[in-house]
Amino acid sequence: MKKILNIVVLLILKFLSLFIRKENMVIIGTYSRYRYGGNTKYLYEYLSMNTDLQVYWLTESMEIIDHLKSKGLKYLTNKKLFKKLIVTLKCKVIIDSGTGYYNPFNYFSSNPNILKISTMHGSGPKLTVERKENIEETLNLIKKINTFNCVSFCTEYSRVTIGINQLLLSRDKTRLFGLPKHDLLHDHEYINSTYKKRKWVKAITNEKNNINKSKVIYYTPTYRTTYKTLPIRSLPGFSVEEFDAFLEKEDIYFIYSFHSMNSSIEQFENTKRIKFVSDADYPLFDNFELMIESDMMIGDYSTLATDFSLMSKPQLFIMPDYKEVYESKGFAEDLKPMLPGEEITTFNDLKEAIIKYIMNQPLFLDKFKNNIDLLQSKYADIKKNDSREMFKNYILTKLK
Repeated sequence: MKKILNIVVLLILKFLSLFIRKENMVIIGTYSRYRYGGNTKYLYEYLSMNTDLQVYWLTESMEIIDHLKSKGLKYLTNKKLFKKLIVTLKCKVIIDSGTGYYNPFNYFSSNPNILKISTMHGSGPKLTVERKENIEETLNLIKKINTFNCVSFCTEYSRVTIGINQLLLSRDKTRLFGLPKHDLLHDHEYINSTYKKRKWVKAITNEKNNINKSKVIYYTPTYRTTYKTLPIRSLPGFSVEEFDAFLEKEDIYFIYSFHSMNSSIEQFENTKRIKFVSDADYPLFDNFELMIESDMMIGDYSTLATDFSLMSKPQLFIMPDYKEVYESKGFAEDLKPMLPGEEITTFNDLKEAIIKYIMNQPLFLDKFKNNIDLLQSKYADIKKNDSREMFKNYILTKLK
């Protein structure tokens, strides 16, 4: 019954579209209607300010809506459903940062005249498709991403390894436009200002005065299907109380977040030095900005490791389930030879590595330079500073 209803609504939308003139309208979103961040955020703002296109951000968050209103930016929401319907029918371009996009009743995927673009959310050897325990999910994901006209990658290597070999994209659907957020790493004034202001660090820690003298570690464990607790807890000897005391002694704040799909994972209790952040608490939160504000990152398989490596700051990795993740979900290739930082296996290792590297960036870069260079040669282009401009030119050319 639901399938029949969807088909009926789709036919109605297509019928209505015959009487509505298409305009140079662009709809941009991300995986959550309650989040404002990532590659699509930076492309959305760039297109809004540097073209005559009418560019709309998809959101259901009043905080995000108020923010966009204050900047004079356009948005779409179910709170104004008629306007959303009209823009949907007039739209010529749809952009997302993942493997899917805004697609009411399959209206966009069934319309070959709509330009569909994926910026991708990141770049690295972790796969999103090779879920060997669920082949149906894998096939559906591949089918979905192949409805895009354009999927962007950072390097020729990642285009072939991830795009063509894993996502089964034809070469003509792939582009080397890079990631829009990486453009900002070439804006040294922006980087320095963001680090000094520490907007997110101040909001999350509720410290306003001496926070610029403190060091900040950002912990970002990625999505897992099996773990119900943070991997850092599995380190032999780990104690929240002892870790908090260590952070206090060294004047370090430890801020952590986890993948939105791991919402049921067990958290730490917030302490003086350990703080949790999520989109639910801060809809405008952008983890890329927090990475810039931080002095060190602790991660695992996330593509954020590639982003952070471009900032030339120390990274540590906690991966107790490496074999399990490798076998169940898969990587394009073994991550460890290009791991851009030290792998941590015990609580003592963690404390020693933090002290060793957080105050000595040159030591870290000297030790892991080869790994960092290898990772970036395959999955990032440090020289590229015009990703947003390349997307813009591609869109304008296609709309002519």
